[in-house]
Amino acid sequence: MPSGFTLIEALLASVILTLVVGAILMPFTAGAQNAVQNAREVLAANLAQELMEEILSKSFNDPDGTNAGETNRMKWDDMRDYNNFSESQGNIRNLNGEIFTDPLAANMSRAARVESVYVAGQATSNPPTFLRITVEIRYKGQVIKKISRLVYENKK
Repeated sequence: MPSGFTLIEALLASVILTLVVGAILMPFTAGAQNAVQNAREVLAANLAQELMEEILSKSFNDPDGTNAGETNRMKWDDMRDYNNFSESQGNIRNLNGEIFTDPLAANMSRAARVESVYVAGQATSNPPTFLRITVEIRYKGQVIKKISRLVYENKK
């Protein structure tokens, strides 16, 4: 009888080899996906914190009492100017107006809300003593990072 592999033995060996290679590569693929996800979450946290710090660097109340001439983010002078601020996917910008170019940010969007908060017993006819600032980062429309801060007007 001739020695060697039959066609069925060769096919069976190929199937087994494919399964073994797939099983070996699967953890590496999952690890790479986790690394990308973790990097995306770190970037989202940094983008949220960056905008929060920018907002907190502004005055609690409008210094000149008007929004006249405050046509863009570089000219905003108080925290409330950021209410309903948003940047669409792929258009997250720094304070100088430059688009953030990290490939992980391509499907991210950013938004901020600034809301007046009144404490119990405080008349809503008076100016608020607190502002709640909320910054959200979304990835493909899903919130992946949300930070909030309650800010007190320190009247000295």
